[in-house]
Amino acid sequence: MYTYPDVDDRITLRFIDEAEPYPGYWARSDERAMARAANRLAKLLGPRETVAALDVGCGPGRMLSWLARLAGTIVAIDPDAARLARATEMAAALGDSAGIETRVSTVDEVTEGPFDLVLCSHIIQHIPTTELVPLLNRLRELTAPDGVLVLTYTRAPVGAERFTLDRVTGGGVESLDVDQARFDEAAQGRLAEKVLPIHYRDPIQLAQLGRRLGWSEVWSWSFHVLQDSPRFRAVADRDELVNATPALLRKFGRDAVALWRPQTATGAFPDADNARR
Repeated sequence: MYTYPDVDDRITLRFIDEAEPYPGYWARSDERAMARAANRLAKLLGPRETVAALDVGCGPGRMLSWLARLAGTIVAIDPDAARLARATEMAAALGDSAGIETRVSTVDEVTEGPFDLVLCSHIIQHIPTTELVPLLNRLRELTAPDGVLVLTYTRAPVGAERFTLDRVTGGGVESLDVDQARFDEAAQGRLAEKVLPIHYRDPIQLAQLGRRLGWSEVWSWSFHVLQDSPRFRAVADRDELVNATPALLRKFGRDAVALWRPQTATGAFPDADNARR
């Protein structure tokens, strides 16, 4: 039985405490990014009551309330039973009108579909490298011809992909840079030590891979800008500055959210000037 390696998100929460540039930034950056994504999705999807959504790897249900504003019915799956139990509690709190079904399941076990909206939130940075292409192909099968995939992930500066194993020590969160083979060992659960494997993915390379697999990235946004720069001190919104400045966008941002559509979808190929706005 699968167990997510970061039990109760202890490593992630400690990392946020240590890394965010000022208190409350992490949550606000996340909220603004997903609000922008929701605004884009509202233009691509039909009325809420007609939209069927799938939350792949829903974890404890953090994104269910966000999804419920866009979709009338939601299937939320996760292979970790303990985390899925928390998602079930979250679904119950949202009420029957949210139309949420939770299920211990892998993406390969899903029999419904296709779905108008598929969410895969912060999954791809933790899976073995050999599993990415099969996962993206499976998500393509589960997405309706005119549907949308929302993909959030940990990103790297362009051209600087890397792998880390993160753990909490007495001094805080330790991020150990490792090679791909060591990362894959950890992602497959073959290490004795308890670590969180993270693949920092190059956003351009990821979009290119998606295109080869029949996807088109129609919009993206980088957020959680944790690095420092003198330019950030003069603006109220560092995320806005980064996404509006191509040179900064290549280097800054710890996470990204992207909207992908099947290449057969209406409007699947974006206006280049607007793809990141």
